[in-house]
Amino acid sequence: MSAMPNYLLIDDDDIIQFVHKNILAKAHPNAHVTAVFSGAEALAFLVDCGDEEWPQMVFLDINMPMQSGFEFLDGLKEAHPDLHAKLVTQSRLFLLTSSVNPRDVAEAEAHGEIERLLSKPLTVQTVEDLEKG
Repeated sequence: MSAMPNYLLIDDDDIIQFVHKNILAKAHPNAHVTAVFSGAEALAFLVDCGDEEWPQMVFLDINMPMQSGFEFLDGLKEAHPDLHAKLVTQSRLFLLTSSVNPRDVAEAEAHGEIERLLSKPLTVQTVEDLEKG
């Protein structure tokens, strides 16, 4: 992990965003957190994102109203294959969920680019463990 990691948090819930931003800041005080509310906002961020701001870790909510986390990844792969490839090779992708639905677990496993499915809310310990590898 670099001296100042960049995190991308994609979640439609502003309370969860607030909680997760605080947890990420506690786990890594020098971190820069970009928080967006939808896949469309995440796409806009990634399209404009330079290498300096590129996220080392992406936390993606599964259940969002306009587009699920899975739909975001599938749409990115289909419409922006270069951006998807960059995300897969330069970022670690984690899915966030508040329920452990067996279908979500199976779909997460089917998406090879996803490193782990994590329960909400994140904890400082979870983030620290992820940073260790």
